[in-house]
Amino acid sequence: MASSTSESAGVPRIDRPAIPAEYGVTKASEFVYWSHIEDRLVGDRVYWIATVGQDGRPRVRPVDGVYVEGVIYVGGSPETRWVRELAANPHVSVHLDGVDDVVIVDGKAEIMTSMAEELAERLAAASNAKFPEYGMTPAVYTSRGAIAIRPRKVITWTDITMNPTRFRFEG
Repeated sequence: MASSTSESAGVPRIDRPAIPAEYGVTKASEFVYWSHIEDRLVGDRVYWIATVGQDGRPRVRPVDGVYVEGVIYVGGSPETRWVRELAANPHVSVHLDGVDDVVIVDGKAEIMTSMAEELAERLAAASNAKFPEYGMTPAVYTSRGAIAIRPRKVITWTDITMNPTRFRFEG
């Protein structure tokens, strides 16, 4: 998959991730489209979230969520260890299921305790499209908030030897 993304269009910069040549990446000639990443983030039901505790130990857990306007939104009780870890250290990594279509998102999390009504409406609509069984309403988001994960770097490939791709965001 070739890419036609450009930083000037408000999309991430694209290049190759640093992968040792012994992995066969020297013949890489393609890039993954950014739209493919967004399709995966919109469609996948589970995001594997990695956080780091104060003791330096990483933890990974599956969390459901939605991708809206360039941000991953997940929920979680402030009483859970992983949310407390995010409060102390907002750096987070998100991995989607699968080994043949890899998407790894490194980003920064913001624990939102409330939000504007129009964002709450967009999140409820996205949640109901993906998880109709939850019956989310904008009122749930305006009262409880969500955890917003803003991507800083995305590493992806559908064939590590042909299209390993890194997307980097400014800021």
